[in-house]
Amino acid sequence: MILQKRVVYCLLIGLALANIVFRYPIDTGHELGSDTTFVHSLANRVVQSGRAVWILQPTSYLGLYALSYPSAMPFFFASASMVGGGPIEAVTLFSGWTFALAGCLGAFLLARRIRRDDTFALLVATMFSLAPFFLKDTFWVASTRGFVVALLPIFLLLLVRPLVKYDLRDVVLVLALFLLLSATHRMGSLVIFFVVAFVFAIPFHKLTQRLRFALLRYERPARHFILGFAVAGFLVVFWVQFQYPGTTGANVIDQYGSGAFFEGQSFPILVANMGVSLSGKIGLLSPLAVLGLVAYVWRRPKEAVDKFLLTASLLFLPLLSLRDYMGEFLIPLFVILVVMGLLWFTSRTRRRRLVTVAAVVLVAGSLVFSWEMKDYWRDRYRTDAPILVSSYQTGLYIRYSAPGTSVANEGLFGGQIAAVSGAPVMPLGGASLHWTGPQQLAWGFVAPADVHVHLLPLTSISFDTDEIFIPEGLRNAEFDWETMLFYTAPNQADQVFDVYHVTYIIVNENFPNSFYSYGYERPSLYLASVVPSTYYATYDDGAFRIWYRG
Repeated sequence: MILQKRVVYCLLIGLALANIVFRYPIDTGHELGSDTTFVHSLANRVVQSGRAVWILQPTSYLGLYALSYPSAMPFFFASASMVGGGPIEAVTLFSGWTFALAGCLGAFLLARRIRRDDTFALLVATMFSLAPFFLKDTFWVASTRGFVVALLPIFLLLLVRPLVKYDLRDVVLVLALFLLLSATHRMGSLVIFFVVAFVFAIPFHKLTQRLRFALLRYERPARHFILGFAVAGFLVVFWVQFQYPGTTGANVIDQYGSGAFFEGQSFPILVANMGVSLSGKIGLLSPLAVLGLVAYVWRRPKEAVDKFLLTASLLFLPLLSLRDYMGEFLIPLFVILVVMGLLWFTSRTRRRRLVTVAAVVLVAGSLVFSWEMKDYWRDRYRTDAPILVSSYQTGLYIRYSAPGTSVANEGLFGGQIAAVSGAPVMPLGGASLHWTGPQQLAWGFVAPADVHVHLLPLTSISFDTDEIFIPEGLRNAEFDWETMLFYTAPNQADQVFDVYHVTYIIVNENFPNSFYSYGYERPSLYLASVVPSTYYATYDDGAFRIWYRG
């Protein structure tokens, strides 16, 4: 259906406002997530020093070098804060809105390029921009995966355009955006599979066009054969990851053996858990993607764009076992198939009006589900929750009255305090408890000249590999943090404390005599006996107490 331009513009403006409303922090006082506080701490250091100390060579920008991290967003947040004169926390809020709107518009333009149908394009833009996990990853966070997903429709659009009309500028923009996505999050490098699908789609389209004319007399039997062959191919590729777990880099049994409703290792349970997980991230209508895929294979005539998307779907099918990444990375592709399935179903019935009403109800129900799910993760997981008010207050005190390195007895609130204060707070990585990381360079724990590396063997690199250049001879910062809190005598502890120039000890008063490591509470005689008898408290708000070590 082709709508008037004014109608389309008005609907897009309304959709943009809905995106902001869905992401407006009505009951949230501060930025969310442990990944956010980690990226925030890196951006703080860029603002303070004017440079990113962890950039030791070009691959550091991509997070592939030792003690590095994909650096696009720390640079972006720091630059926007310095140019705008506002806090980084405000930049993260407005960045979520900006990327959400960019993703919404990109999804609309991509869908419009796939099919000249304004209804199809508006539905794709709506379902994509308000998908539950995309909402979560652009709701006042600096977690960089959401920004990759937001730019993915634009990347696909730039790939699709040369399939219709070749333009060298599109190729240059694809290369530039590939580097940007890879520097935003390691997940961004997965777009290489779309490039592979693009390269394959061009000769494949020419070959199928010739076959189409050669089999013109047997068109209907040929279409049925191609449909059956294609569906069987998709099923086989999907089935391989269950038959041979771990073949594609992640063991589907480990990833989907337990879920919100089912437990077990049988094929039906694994598929059910995968479906529930995808529905929670993409929306209630995600099962329609199967119908959309079949309808897309049956649809004729197919252009090069259609074969590109079908090839991409086939390439990514065996990677669904990567639960943490694929469910959100493939949101644009799933949404396109969902909307295709929805529209195909409504167009293949005689009771058009009744089915259309049912489709509207389903879409509305999916949006209500997204509204409810947007808070699901922050309510369920502490690592996705907003910064605590008490952590924020403690961070402000450290920022203005307690300079130097601090040690916290839990990584989660330690990361929050590091983000607010802009000061070094052990352990590295906050809740993630990094053994080594860019904060060691950013906070001056390691000198750049002391970083020596070796290259990983190519055969050991997989989807789970974080860096290909591994540091040699560096202290294990997570082990040192645990060692600090295990020691009982001040003279023993001082040896490790002095390595990190520790001045303050921050203690959560909910567990003043212990510390949390990898989700387990461990007793600390150092906190229980040495700290109270040796140091004095400079701050106590009932939630946190800060001890001055000197």
